[in-house]
Amino acid sequence: MMFPVLFLGLPALLAAPVAVVEGSPLRATEMAVCREIVDRGCDSEGRTFGPDVESVAFLTKVEGATGEAFVFHVWSFEGKDVQRVRLPVRASPYRTWSLKRVKDQPGHWKIEVLDPIGRSLGVVEFTVQPRKID
Repeated sequence: MMFPVLFLGLPALLAAPVAVVEGSPLRATEMAVCREIVDRGCDSEGRTFGPDVESVAFLTKVEGATGEAFVFHVWSFEGKDVQRVRLPVRASPYRTWSLKRVKDQPGHWKIEVLDPIGRSLGVVEFTVQPRKID
């Protein structure tokens, strides 16, 4: 004789979203915006740059890589993404950087560091000042 098996909770269980929240194994332990990179470090670090600035660099120290990995630097200007740079992370810790030409682009800038699957490792914001009209 067969007995019917009721799965009353199964539809509810299948419909429920499963949230798996895991942190990235990568960590951005240092982030700096500067005029240039010298000896794998920032020179003239700042959050506000004058109208004479040609380009800026964004330095990131990444820890937690096991084997070769990568991160993204996502550059945004006035709320819109303008450049996405894929950068290798070949050891732990590892310093990597990207450069962006900002000449004649005054306003609010933001750079976000993302791990390979898009999790944010940190954000840095800076401003380029407009030229003064005499």
